[in-house]
Amino acid sequence: MDPAVILLLLRLLGAALLLLFFALIAWLIYRDMRATSATLAEREKNFGTVRVISSNGDGPSPEVVYPLLPVTSIGRAISNTIVLEDDYVSNEHALLMLRGQQWWIEDLNSRNGTLLNGVRLGESTVISAGDVITIGSTQLKVEPGSS
Repeated sequence: MDPAVILLLLRLLGAALLLLFFALIAWLIYRDMRATSATLAEREKNFGTVRVISSNGDGPSPEVVYPLLPVTSIGRAISNTIVLEDDYVSNEHALLMLRGQQWWIEDLNSRNGTLLNGVRLGESTVISAGDVITIGSTQLKVEPGSS
């Protein structure tokens, strides 16, 4: 075989490999963009709200609305999702969690306890739309969204 033909075939092979490499990079970028788009859509999903229906003292004013997240912490510490400035609220008082298609509430061994519809919580409990959670002197109404 002529060396010029071999050189031409090697150039064509190199060009084909370079095009294949670029196609692979483009496919990886496309796949990453789809994954990022799906993650952003998940973050923007409406999980619902928690509405303050009554509060005494320094608590939030009635009709303040907090967004529900898959894990929503309630307490006096600034690190909580819902911060209640009330002397009867523990730093980390309660936790609202989405498990499957159900919302659960759990008291985090708070000193003054958490009430669900007037009953003190002893263990994790399923909650539904319209349930009233009492933490300290604040009453919160759960309004789950379309999760």
